[in-house]
Amino acid sequence: TTIVWTIAALALTLVVGCSSLSKPINPASSGQNQQEIIATSQQTAGAGTASDSTAASSTSDNTSSGPPQTAPPTQPTDSANILLSNMMQLAQQGKIINCDFPAKTTVIEDVEKAWGKPDKIDYIAAAKGSYAAFSSLNVVFGFNKGSQVFEIRSFDRRLGTVTLAKVKEVFGTPAYDAKYNGQEIIGYTAGPEFNIEMVFPQPTTGNPDPVMDHYGVLYPKGTLNLMADDPGRQW
Repeated sequence: TTIVWTIAALALTLVVGCSSLSKPINPASSGQNQQEIIATSQQTAGAGTASDSTAASSTSDNTSSGPPQTAPPTQPTDSANILLSNMMQLAQQGKIINCDFPAKTTVIEDVEKAWGKPDKIDYIAAAKGSYAAFSSLNVVFGFNKGSQVFEIRSFDRRLGTVTLAKVKEVFGTPAYDAKYNGQEIIGYTAGPEFNIEMVFPQPTTGNPDPVMDHYGVLYPKGTLNLMADDPGRQW
């Protein structure tokens, strides 16, 4: 009997030991390691995607920006053209560039009230009136017996930058062109009531394209003298 129970106990011990050896070692730990590997792989893949996206964005920005744009070059300004244009525009109002008094609607007394007495007044029969010079202002006014200003002349220093050829280039063939006493005088109509006249030294071999000496705006109707049957001046 003792031997039988001893054998039965040994057999039971062997069965229990084999059962323990057949179980997996720490299954929870194994599953945890596998999840960590998957998570690590996903993070690595995500980082790689973000890096690729950043690189693509940088490439796109560089492509869209392109080379720097250069502004088109500006054209040089021709001061003589601007001055002549201004002279013509004012002449159509009976004015010159350095004086606000217009011919036709101004009387010489208006000028004297604003500027004082002129430096001198000369009567010029060929010009059909008296001429008052305001030398410090580079302006001369021609006026008739009724004190009406019919001509205003400018001796502005800026005129010395304009040549005879330049005027003809800008305004074309003059309506009036005369040579007198060493001067060449050219004229253009400035609207229905006024004329603009420009005075140059007469061209010579040594000075074929002289610069302007002075110019004036004329109101021809202001030179009429109907009582003396005088048709007045046109230029």
